[in-house]
Amino acid sequence: MIRLALSDMDNTLIPFGNPHVSKRTLEAIADARAAGVEFGPSTGRDYHELLRFFQGDASAFQTGVMSSGKKVMIDGEIVSLSLIEHDSLERMAEMLKSVPDVFLVAYPADTDMTNPVWVIAADPEQVPVYQERFKFTPQMAEQVPEVPLIAATLAATSGRPACRFIDTKLSPAFPELDIVSPTPNWYDIVPHGVSKASGLHVLMDKLGLSDEEVVVFGDAANDAPIFREVTNSVAVANATKEVAALARYHIGACADDGVAVALEDIAQAAERTPLPEFMLEEDARTNCS
Repeated sequence: MIRLALSDMDNTLIPFGNPHVSKRTLEAIADARAAGVEFGPSTGRDYHELLRFFQGDASAFQTGVMSSGKKVMIDGEIVSLSLIEHDSLERMAEMLKSVPDVFLVAYPADTDMTNPVWVIAADPEQVPVYQERFKFTPQMAEQVPEVPLIAATLAATSGRPACRFIDTKLSPAFPELDIVSPTPNWYDIVPHGVSKASGLHVLMDKLGLSDEEVVVFGDAANDAPIFREVTNSVAVANATKEVAALARYHIGACADDGVAVALEDIAQAAERTPLPEFMLEEDARTNCS
Protein backbone atom coordinates (compact mmCIF):
# COMPACT_ATOMS: atom_id res chain seq x y z
CA MET A 1 0.00 0.00 0.00
CA ILE A 2 1.16 3.52 -0.79
CA ARG A 3 1.55 5.56 2.40
CA LEU A 4 3.46 8.61 1.12
CA ALA A 5 3.09 10.47 -2.19
CA LEU A 6 5.63 13.17 -3.05
CA SER A 7 5.30 15.45 -6.06
CA ASP A 8 7.52 17.95 -7.80
CA MET A 9 5.74 21.28 -8.27
CA ASP A 10 6.62 23.14 -11.50
CA ASN A 11 5.37 21.32 -14.61
CA THR A 12 4.43 18.28 -12.52
CA LEU A 13 1.74 19.30 -10.03
CA ILE A 14 1.19 22.75 -11.51
CA PRO A 15 1.98 24.16 -14.98
CA PHE A 16 4.93 26.53 -14.79
CA GLY A 17 3.66 30.10 -14.48
CA ASN A 18 0.26 29.21 -13.02
CA PRO A 19 -0.36 31.05 -9.75
CA HIS A 20 -2.17 28.21 -7.94
CA VAL A 21 -2.70 24.47 -8.09
CA SER A 22 -6.04 23.42 -9.56
CA LYS A 23 -9.21 22.78 -7.57
CA ARG A 24 -9.09 19.15 -8.66
CA THR A 25 -5.54 18.82 -7.33
CA LEU A 26 -6.49 20.25 -3.94
CA GLU A 27 -9.43 17.87 -3.72
CA ALA A 28 -7.29 14.88 -4.76
CA ILE A 29 -4.72 15.71 -2.08
CA ALA A 30 -7.48 15.92 0.54
CA ASP A 31 -8.92 12.59 -0.63
CA ALA A 32 -5.51 10.90 -0.45
CA ARG A 33 -4.86 12.19 3.06
CA ALA A 34 -8.35 11.14 4.18
CA ALA A 35 -7.55 7.63 2.90
CA GLY A 36 -4.39 7.50 5.03
CA VAL A 37 -1.90 8.48 2.34
CA GLU A 38 0.35 11.39 3.33
CA PHE A 39 1.02 13.90 0.54
CA GLY A 40 3.85 16.39 0.26
CA PRO A 41 6.01 18.32 -2.18
CA SER A 42 9.37 17.23 -3.51
CA THR A 43 10.47 20.58 -4.87
CA GLY A 44 13.10 23.26 -5.22
CA ARG A 45 10.55 25.73 -3.89
CA ASP A 46 10.58 26.79 -0.24
CA TYR A 47 7.75 26.97 2.29
CA HIS A 48 6.44 30.47 1.58
CA GLU A 49 6.41 29.89 -2.17
CA LEU A 50 4.31 26.80 -1.53
CA LEU A 51 1.89 28.86 0.53
CA ARG A 52 1.26 30.95 -2.58
CA PHE A 53 0.73 27.89 -4.78
CA PHE A 54 -1.72 26.38 -2.29
CA GLN A 55 -3.50 29.72 -1.67
CA GLY A 56 -2.43 29.86 1.96
CA ASP A 57 -3.57 26.33 2.81
CA ALA A 58 -0.52 24.80 4.51
CA SER A 59 -2.36 21.56 5.32
CA ALA A 60 -1.42 20.26 1.85
CA PHE A 61 2.31 20.36 2.53
CA GLN A 62 2.93 19.77 6.23
CA THR A 63 5.25 16.91 5.28
CA GLY A 64 7.67 17.03 2.37
CA VAL A 65 11.02 17.80 0.79
CA MET A 66 11.59 21.49 0.03
CA SER A 67 14.34 23.68 -1.36
CA SER A 68 15.78 20.74 -3.35
CA GLY A 69 16.34 18.66 -0.22
CA LYS A 70 17.82 21.39 1.97
CA LYS A 71 14.66 21.48 4.09
CA VAL A 72 12.63 18.45 5.18
CA MET A 73 9.41 18.78 7.16
CA ILE A 74 7.17 16.33 8.99
CA ASP A 75 3.81 17.45 10.36
CA GLY A 76 4.81 21.09 10.05
CA GLU A 77 8.13 20.71 11.89
CA ILE A 78 11.55 21.08 10.26
CA VAL A 79 13.45 17.83 10.82
CA SER A 80 16.41 18.55 8.53
CA LEU A 81 17.92 21.85 7.37
CA SER A 82 21.01 22.51 5.24
CA LEU A 83 21.99 26.13 4.61
CA ILE A 84 24.19 27.33 1.75
CA GLU A 85 27.80 28.14 2.70
CA HIS A 86 28.64 31.83 2.18
CA ASP A 87 32.25 31.22 1.19
CA SER A 88 31.28 29.22 -1.89
CA LEU A 89 28.69 31.75 -3.02
CA GLU A 90 31.09 34.63 -2.48
CA ARG A 91 33.70 32.95 -4.69
CA MET A 92 31.02 32.23 -7.28
CA ALA A 93 29.82 35.84 -7.27
CA GLU A 94 33.39 37.01 -7.79
CA MET A 95 33.82 34.62 -10.72
CA LEU A 96 30.58 35.82 -12.30
CA LYS A 97 31.59 39.49 -12.30
CA SER A 98 33.34 38.87 -15.63
CA VAL A 99 30.40 36.87 -17.04
CA PRO A 100 27.64 39.29 -18.08
CA ASP A 101 25.08 36.67 -19.11
CA VAL A 102 24.89 34.75 -15.80
CA PHE A 103 23.75 36.17 -12.47
CA LEU A 104 23.35 34.76 -8.96
CA VAL A 105 20.20 34.89 -6.84
CA ALA A 106 20.40 34.25 -3.07
CA TYR A 107 17.35 33.43 -0.93
CA PRO A 108 17.39 34.36 2.78
CA ALA A 109 16.31 31.71 5.26
CA ASP A 110 14.15 34.36 6.94
CA THR A 111 11.54 34.93 4.24
CA ASP A 112 7.86 35.69 3.66
CA MET A 113 5.11 35.53 1.02
CA THR A 114 6.77 38.24 -1.09
CA ASN A 115 9.71 35.85 -1.67
CA PRO A 116 12.51 38.41 -1.13
CA VAL A 117 15.84 37.61 -2.79
CA TRP A 118 19.26 39.14 -3.27
CA VAL A 119 20.33 39.52 -6.91
CA ILE A 120 24.12 39.64 -6.99
CA ALA A 121 26.09 41.81 -9.43
CA ALA A 122 23.49 41.62 -12.20
CA ASP A 123 22.54 43.96 -15.00
CA PRO A 124 19.28 45.46 -13.67
CA GLU A 125 17.73 45.25 -17.14
CA GLN A 126 18.08 41.45 -17.12
CA VAL A 127 16.23 40.91 -13.84
CA PRO A 128 12.54 41.76 -14.52
CA VAL A 129 11.88 38.82 -16.85
CA TYR A 130 13.12 36.39 -14.17
CA GLN A 131 11.33 38.32 -11.43
CA GLU A 132 8.05 37.79 -13.27
CA ARG A 133 8.81 34.20 -14.21
CA PHE A 134 9.83 33.06 -10.70
CA LYS A 135 7.76 35.48 -8.62
CA PHE A 136 10.43 36.98 -6.38
CA THR A 137 11.03 40.44 -4.96
CA PRO A 138 14.61 41.42 -5.86
CA GLN A 139 17.07 43.54 -3.97
CA MET A 140 20.21 44.36 -5.94
CA ALA A 141 23.59 43.79 -4.28
CA GLU A 142 27.23 43.70 -5.33
CA GLN A 143 28.18 41.01 -2.82
CA VAL A 144 26.52 38.05 -1.14
CA PRO A 145 24.86 39.36 2.05
CA GLU A 146 25.97 38.06 5.44
CA VAL A 147 22.64 36.47 6.33
CA PRO A 148 21.63 32.78 6.56
CA LEU A 149 20.70 31.57 3.07
CA ILE A 150 18.33 28.67 2.40
CA ALA A 151 18.76 28.61 -1.38
CA ALA A 152 20.64 30.01 -4.35
CA THR A 153 20.01 29.93 -8.08
CA LEU A 154 21.63 31.00 -11.33
CA ALA A 155 20.01 32.72 -14.30
CA ALA A 156 21.49 31.97 -17.73
CA THR A 157 20.33 35.07 -19.58
CA SER A 158 21.82 34.29 -23.01
CA GLY A 159 20.43 30.77 -23.13
CA ARG A 160 22.68 28.06 -24.53
CA PRO A 161 26.03 29.95 -24.30
CA ALA A 162 25.42 30.82 -20.65
CA CYS A 163 24.27 27.27 -19.87
CA ARG A 164 27.43 25.91 -21.50
CA PHE A 165 29.54 28.17 -19.27
CA ILE A 166 27.69 26.99 -16.15
CA ASP A 167 27.98 23.32 -17.11
CA THR A 168 31.60 23.31 -18.28
CA LYS A 169 33.32 26.12 -16.34
CA LEU A 170 31.36 27.15 -13.28
CA SER A 171 30.11 23.82 -11.97
CA PRO A 172 33.54 22.06 -12.07
CA ALA A 173 35.04 24.98 -10.11
CA PHE A 174 32.72 24.23 -7.18
CA PRO A 175 32.90 20.50 -6.34
CA GLU A 176 31.35 21.23 -2.95
CA LEU A 177 28.11 22.23 -4.72
CA ASP A 178 25.69 20.49 -7.06
CA ILE A 179 24.32 22.78 -9.78
CA VAL A 180 21.22 21.34 -11.49
CA SER A 181 18.75 22.82 -13.97
CA PRO A 182 15.06 22.19 -13.07
CA THR A 183 13.81 24.38 -15.92
CA PRO A 184 15.46 25.95 -19.01
CA ASN A 185 18.08 28.65 -18.33
CA TRP A 186 17.67 28.39 -14.54
CA TYR A 187 19.84 26.42 -12.11
CA ASP A 188 19.44 25.36 -8.48
CA ILE A 189 22.56 25.41 -6.29
CA VAL A 190 22.67 22.90 -3.42
CA PRO A 191 25.41 21.51 -1.15
CA HIS A 192 27.00 18.44 -2.72
CA GLY A 193 25.08 15.33 -1.77
CA VAL A 194 21.93 17.23 -0.82
CA SER A 195 19.02 16.55 -3.16
CA LYS A 196 15.40 15.54 -3.26
CA ALA A 197 16.69 11.97 -2.87
CA SER A 198 18.57 12.74 0.35
CA GLY A 199 15.47 14.48 1.68
CA LEU A 200 13.36 11.44 0.85
CA HIS A 201 15.73 9.21 2.82
CA VAL A 202 15.25 11.47 5.85
CA LEU A 203 11.48 11.17 5.51
CA MET A 204 11.51 7.41 5.04
CA ASP A 205 13.79 6.91 8.04
CA LYS A 206 11.82 9.13 10.39
CA LEU A 207 8.41 7.88 9.23
CA GLY A 208 9.48 4.22 9.16
CA LEU A 209 8.48 3.75 5.52
CA SER A 210 9.68 1.07 3.11
CA ASP A 211 10.51 1.81 -0.51
CA GLU A 212 7.32 0.11 -1.73
CA GLU A 213 5.19 2.47 0.38
CA VAL A 214 6.41 5.61 -1.40
CA VAL A 215 5.48 7.08 -4.79
CA VAL A 216 7.24 10.08 -6.34
CA PHE A 217 6.04 12.24 -9.26
CA GLY A 218 8.38 14.37 -11.38
CA ASP A 219 9.30 15.79 -14.77
CA ALA A 220 12.81 17.26 -14.97
CA ALA A 221 16.54 16.87 -14.29
CA ASN A 222 16.36 17.66 -10.57
CA ASP A 223 13.94 14.73 -10.20
CA ALA A 224 16.45 12.25 -11.67
CA PRO A 225 18.31 11.52 -8.38
CA ILE A 226 15.12 10.72 -6.49
CA PHE A 227 13.79 8.61 -9.40
CA ARG A 228 16.94 6.49 -9.21
CA GLU A 229 16.28 5.86 -5.51
CA VAL A 230 12.64 4.75 -5.54
CA THR A 231 10.74 1.84 -7.01
CA ASN A 232 7.53 3.78 -7.62
CA SER A 233 8.80 6.65 -9.78
CA VAL A 234 6.12 8.33 -11.92
CA ALA A 235 6.73 10.72 -14.83
CA VAL A 236 4.09 13.08 -16.18
CA ALA A 237 3.56 12.99 -19.96
CA ASN A 238 5.44 16.28 -20.42
CA ALA A 239 8.58 15.01 -18.62
CA THR A 240 12.00 15.24 -20.22
CA LYS A 241 13.20 12.18 -22.12
CA GLU A 242 15.78 11.45 -19.40
CA VAL A 243 13.24 11.45 -16.59
CA ALA A 244 10.60 9.57 -18.62
CA ALA A 245 13.18 6.85 -19.29
CA LEU A 246 14.03 6.60 -15.58
CA ALA A 247 10.40 6.37 -14.48
CA ARG A 248 8.71 3.04 -13.83
CA TYR A 249 5.25 4.51 -14.35
CA HIS A 250 3.84 7.17 -16.69
CA ILE A 251 0.70 9.29 -16.31
CA GLY A 252 -1.07 12.20 -18.00
CA ALA A 253 0.41 15.64 -18.53
CA CYS A 254 0.70 18.30 -15.87
CA ALA A 255 -1.69 20.54 -17.83
CA ASP A 256 -4.30 17.77 -17.69
CA ASP A 257 -4.04 17.31 -13.89
CA GLY A 258 -2.13 14.05 -14.37
CA VAL A 259 -0.94 13.92 -10.75
CA ALA A 260 -4.42 14.70 -9.43
CA VAL A 261 -5.87 11.80 -11.43
CA ALA A 262 -3.15 9.50 -10.06
CA LEU A 263 -3.79 10.68 -6.48
CA GLU A 264 -7.50 9.93 -6.90
CA ASP A 265 -6.53 6.42 -7.99
CA ILE A 266 -4.15 6.06 -5.03
CA ALA A 267 -6.87 7.18 -2.59
CA GLN A 268 -9.33 4.63 -3.98
CA ALA A 269 -6.71 1.86 -3.93
CA ALA A 270 -5.90 2.53 -0.28
CA GLU A 271 -9.25 1.00 0.60
CA ARG A 272 -9.25 -2.04 -1.69
CA THR A 273 -5.96 -3.03 -3.38
CA PRO A 274 -2.21 -2.83 -2.61
CA LEU A 275 -1.52 -0.70 -5.70
CA PRO A 276 -3.53 1.89 -7.64
CA GLU A 277 -4.95 1.04 -11.05
CA PHE A 278 -2.45 3.08 -13.09
CA MET A 279 0.44 1.10 -11.56
CA LEU A 280 -1.25 -2.28 -12.02
CA GLU A 281 -2.06 -1.51 -15.67
CA GLU A 282 1.47 -0.39 -16.56
CA ASP A 283 3.02 -3.34 -14.74
CA ALA A 284 0.72 -5.66 -16.72
CA ARG A 285 1.72 -4.05 -20.03
CA THR A 286 5.40 -4.29 -19.13
CA ASN A 287 5.12 -7.97 -18.19
CA CYS A 288 3.37 -8.73 -21.49
CA SER A 289 5.94 -6.96 -23.67
